[in-house]
Amino acid sequence: MSTAKVLCYTHGLVDGGAERLWACLASALKQRGYDVVFVQDFEAEDNRSNLDPSIPLITLGRGHFRAAWRLAEVLRQERPDVALSAVGGCNTKLLAAIALSRSPTKAIISYHGYNEWKTGWLSWFTYLTLPLLSRLACRTIAVSEGLRNELVQRWRADPDRTVTIHNPVFFPNGIKVPSPQELAARDPIILAVGRMVPEKDFRTLVRAFKRVRTPGARLVILGKGPQQGMIAREVKRLGLEDRISMPGYNREPWSAYATAKMFALSSVSEPFGNVVVEAMAFGLPVVATACSGPLEILKHGRFGRIVSLADEVQLAQAIDDTLAEPGDPEERRKRADAFSFAVRVPAYTSLIDEVLGECDRRVMRSIDTVAPSGGMSP
Repeated sequence: MSTAKVLCYTHGLVDGGAERLWACLASALKQRGYDVVFVQDFEAEDNRSNLDPSIPLITLGRGHFRAAWRLAEVLRQERPDVALSAVGGCNTKLLAAIALSRSPTKAIISYHGYNEWKTGWLSWFTYLTLPLLSRLACRTIAVSEGLRNELVQRWRADPDRTVTIHNPVFFPNGIKVPSPQELAARDPIILAVGRMVPEKDFRTLVRAFKRVRTPGARLVILGKGPQQGMIAREVKRLGLEDRISMPGYNREPWSAYATAKMFALSSVSEPFGNVVVEAMAFGLPVVATACSGPLEILKHGRFGRIVSLADEVQLAQAIDDTLAEPGDPEERRKRADAFSFAVRVPAYTSLIDEVLGECDRRVMRSIDTVAPSGGMSP
């Protein structure tokens, strides 16, 4: 059903992994022949470049009630077959808009974090009412098995309609993966990438770096967010200004991956971890905390080192050990390929086709039921 019309909806193309995914996914669906329209609540440029410029971009305006009302108008005008929503309250607004518009559009909602419910009253409501929302939607997507278990067991999502689809992760074609010798010869640069929010726990990473003993080691943190000032103050307090750099958010961080010797993830909550896959695509060894997403990506330590949450001593030791023995880049690249768009996007297209197929079957059953009493011939 590659001619189906798909609406992708999120709050805005800000500098987050879910927002990057939604822009890239919309572009991938367009490339696969779907008629795609992208809808956002407010304008943001951080991930705008990841959205195919041929895809219509509609901005609803700030304010949850206004956005839901405007989205209902868009549904009536665009008449998409399927709508996919992501991030916080967007799931609630999509289902409300479908009800307001009386649209036949089929909803696929998605959850991307353990702690999104803490980010605002509508996000909290979107998790609290998940027993209802997951029954109103045709499917609810979780980005890892750990998150799916959380949605079903804690938030009481409908288990029969809740599915896991690991994120498809974009990384450039033609990456030159270094040989083990080339990687070992690199300067001891530790790379970290992510929004500067409490869940990423960059403060523990900075404190762990203070303990790193590898001569000449440097830490580069790419990202921005509400904790940026606090992290900068911690760097200064520890006297690490000349060894830690924070250049901000980079839409295309590929050169940073291509020059680093390893990647570190210090999150206390990580439902998936796109940046872990990006790092592995460049052959980098990964040290990550024991969050559900990285555990699934790294297969519980087979493809990287796993440390306890918020443990700066363990993290520092793992960083030193990894810098000393960075291992085989090619194995990590092969693992990253398992999460590439070529491999993972078909899970989304299959789900879209499955949902539309269920709709078609319901229509046919209704026709078969009505046909005898209406005198219709077989």
